[in-house]
Amino acid sequence: MMKHLLISLALIASTAAQELTDVDRDLLLDKLKEIQESANTAAKGRFANAISVFRAAAASDVAAHDLYLKCVEKVDFQDEAKKTRDFREWRKRHKERRDGPGFRRALRYQLKWLLATIEVSQDNDAREKMPDTAISAIETILADATLLKGNVGLLRESVLASYFARAYDLSALQVEAWVAAPFDISDMYDTVILPPWQDSEHVAMLEKGWNKRIEHTGLALKSFTQEGEKDRIPEFEKWMKDGRLDLIWAKETDLFMYGNQRTAALRMLEHVSANLANPKAAGWVEDFTDLVSKKDSDSLETSATVPQNAQ
Repeated sequence: MMKHLLISLALIASTAAQELTDVDRDLLLDKLKEIQESANTAAKGRFANAISVFRAAAASDVAAHDLYLKCVEKVDFQDEAKKTRDFREWRKRHKERRDGPGFRRALRYQLKWLLATIEVSQDNDAREKMPDTAISAIETILADATLLKGNVGLLRESVLASYFARAYDLSALQVEAWVAAPFDISDMYDTVILPPWQDSEHVAMLEKGWNKRIEHTGLALKSFTQEGEKDRIPEFEKWMKDGRLDLIWAKETDLFMYGNQRTAALRMLEHVSANLANPKAAGWVEDFTDLVSKKDSDSLETSATVPQNAQ
């Protein structure tokens, strides 16, 4: 197809005219359409192959690790024209320094989220189930916190930058309103989980989503942050006094805007009253005053903003 297009361009360039004629335009558009269709067909074939391989590898930690080794060999050694001996030496170092149950489990979860990413890129209807899929992915990782310690960083990186994606030419895959890291809790809730429920018809799900966000944020800090002296976890303790309260306020603000305003308003008053000594209290009162003062229904169409330190 590309050869035909180049021939067409050459013919056009050989004419004396500087501008494309209508015939030239039609010819080019037809060729470009053919090329696009061929590219789409090739992409579907590549996705189908990748999905088949990834699903099989995601069935066990061992299978995920075996595929990882093959992908590393392709990306870092075969594609770079390095010697087989170099890969054997790398594999020995990998086994000594990084290979282990936690690393293999992290690879498996990485593969599963890559599969979800491919699915949502190919089928927009799949987005309807993605909030629950994302919550399940986070909960599964948290349930394996002990095993994953030291390896959870892998799950905070984009799966499209993984060796799996690079070996199967998926790095350039683009998905709108999506988070490519399965354990980026804050962005996952802001982008994938909460938005589909931010309307008056899904208030119960919205409240459930916010409760899960608060629970998951706390568990992640408690499970994966460095412990202080005498079994203390300073970062978690700080979040309990500050970030957690910010998330609760953002939750109640969202519910006020999309749910029962009277009930949400009472809870917001209780929240402020119970935390008057908190430095954020004055800001909460100011925000709440603005919300209550707005009578225009259009003002209820913007979702709550979560402060960065709330996670």
